[in-house]
Amino acid sequence: LEECISFLEISIKAIQENQNAWDHPKGIFFRPNAIDLNTNKIAALFSGQGSQYVGMGKESINAFPKMAKCFEKADVITADSTKQALSKIIFPIPTFSKEEKQAQQKELTKTQNAQPAIGALSAAQYKVLKKAGFSPDFTAGHSYGELTALWAAGTYDDETFLSLSKERGLSMALKTTRADSGTMLVVKSSFENVQQAIQSMQGVKIANVNSNSQVVLGGSTQAIQAAELKLKADGFSVVPLPVAAAFHTEFVEHAQQPFSQYVSTQKFSKPKIPVYSNTTGNCYPKNEEGIKQILSEQMIHPVLFKQQIENMYAAGARVFVEF
Repeated sequence: LEECISFLEISIKAIQENQNAWDHPKGIFFRPNAIDLNTNKIAALFSGQGSQYVGMGKESINAFPKMAKCFEKADVITADSTKQALSKIIFPIPTFSKEEKQAQQKELTKTQNAQPAIGALSAAQYKVLKKAGFSPDFTAGHSYGELTALWAAGTYDDETFLSLSKERGLSMALKTTRADSGTMLVVKSSFENVQQAIQSMQGVKIANVNSNSQVVLGGSTQAIQAAELKLKADGFSVVPLPVAAAFHTEFVEHAQQPFSQYVSTQKFSKPKIPVYSNTTGNCYPKNEEGIKQILSEQMIHPVLFKQQIENMYAAGARVFVEF
């Protein structure tokens, strides 16, 4: 009680002396109003595959019934494509065995599970923040997350979004005639440096340009393993990605056609706010045909995430909220 009274007295005195934003060494913070949204626009960003982990979001799902309903809906829509309920794959019965934990993570990492799982959590989080007054000026997603970004902008409804997530995951999980599905490697360096370093490497391509200091490579498992060794020897910092295939390369061409056919059957609307595209780095077109074409081909083109962020910044985005 004494500490509470002390904090209130400090606050009253500080506000009387300074009407602007301030913070006190005792951990008291004040600002008279929110940021100026006329000059500081807000962007909502949505995660892609590789960000999944067992138990993700469990605390908030237990706290918000609205979030739990998203998973109930996802369970129904994915019922015919998963061995067990999607929510059971995300939130399995806890185990204390290292081997069982690895098996649970491996099951969630399967493309047909990971994509609708990430989508369900991202959408659930977004719904809770929207109810609290969150209202972005732009949306964008990384790889798979672009489906969520289009949904958040009102391009399609919940059922269509979860169905698209399921179909994209299933399409990318289809068996290919290739003996190898490929894999991916994060390189912590600039696009220019990485491009130069891999010039002589056969079967290795740039799949994502994420930032000034992060590029992701895709290619055959053998080629990426060789690239990892060579890049390490050359002094680069590299991290293998836990993915099921070399996304955004020719290794997922087999998935593009079935997903494209499914997209063509769905009802899309004009986005209510601008959605920035992985493929072009610019806004999606406003017409249904243009949106469907970019979305259908997105999985086989490199992700220009760095360019997306820079273009949103140029359009006034200063606050980026990640889901």
